Parts: sequence; C-alpha cells; structure tokens
Amino acid sequence: MTEFYDEPKVLDSLVSFDQDRTTNDLIIKRTQEIPDDFLADLRREKVDSKNKPAGDFYRVASIPVEVVDELLRLYNFDVMTAPARETLKMLDRYALDVFITTTKRI
Repeated sequence: MTEFYDEPKVLDSLVSFDQDRTTNDLIIKRTQEIPDDFLADLRREKVDSKNKPAGDFYRVASIPVEVVDELLRLYNFDVMTAPARETLKMLDRYALDVFITTTKRI
C-alpha cells in the first residue's frame, strides 16, 4: 500500500536586486524564508519514520528550493539528477541534515 502525503508546502525563493553604492555593481540577493513549523514537521517525520513501513515510495528528504540552488551554485551538485543516497550524504556533509526526513538506510 502506498501512503499519500498532504499537498507539498510551497515556500518560494525570493530574488531581489540592489546596487552597491561604492562600485555601482548590481547585487542579486536570493532568499527563502524557512518557517520553524516546517522544520519541526520534518523533525517529527524523521522520528516517525522509525516505526513506519517504507513501502514502494517514501520521502527521504524535503529540500527547500534555495538550498537546492545553493548546492548547485557552490558545489556543482544537482539534487534533481543525483541518486538519493548521494543527496543524503551531501546534506549530511554540509550540516543540512535537518531536511532529511527518514532514519532508514537508503
């Protein structure tokens, strides 16, 4: 039996532009607000994963858009094409394990 999750929470990445007053360079600011209740839900889901059967499909991580973009920009790591196991290792390596939603071995 496949478990269906609630609709995904969409937390948009925001882009704003500014100008450096000393050099006149354009500054592109990328931000994304990640609410505490979102992180609390992820922690709860990770704890609950110990007692739930895995089934055919289950969520192993929930990574905000800005984090995905930053991993690609800074480390040339594409979450969208990388195997789940490698993505989990990358999240662990850079202390982003709060976005991992399972304790199961992948």
